[in-house]
Amino acid sequence: MENAFRPDQNYSQLRLWAPAVAVMVTLVISSHFSGKPAGPNIMGFDKVAHFFVFGLLGTLLFRSLRMEFRAAQRWLLAFAGVMAYAAADETLQFFNPDRSFDPWDWVADGAGALLAIFLYRNWKVYRGILEYKFGRRLAK
Repeated sequence: MENAFRPDQNYSQLRLWAPAVAVMVTLVISSHFSGKPAGPNIMGFDKVAHFFVFGLLGTLLFRSLRMEFRAAQRWLLAFAGVMAYAAADETLQFFNPDRSFDPWDWVADGAGALLAIFLYRNWKVYRGILEYKFGRRLAK
């Protein structure tokens, strides 16, 4: 009965993909708002923000993919997904009169995703922080 319907399995898949989808939806919404995003008036700050937000997205996509943990295809697929999404996001910004297309944003997106995926795969401390079960701690 391997192909039998298991509600817990579907819930598990939803729990895995929901954070990545939430980040992507948030980015699409923010790309469509008028005006510049709020943030400190520091030169290059937007690149730092891109680095960390798309790093988070890379980690979330990597976590969502159900493949052998260290499989090269898994990190490559997560990275390619982030880069495709980042290119689509920059393209959407091109059509917003208050925003602009900046290829350096795309470079920052890729660098953040690549580093975050690498850290998640190889650094136990980073992975442990992201996998910490807050609900279980509160239930005790």
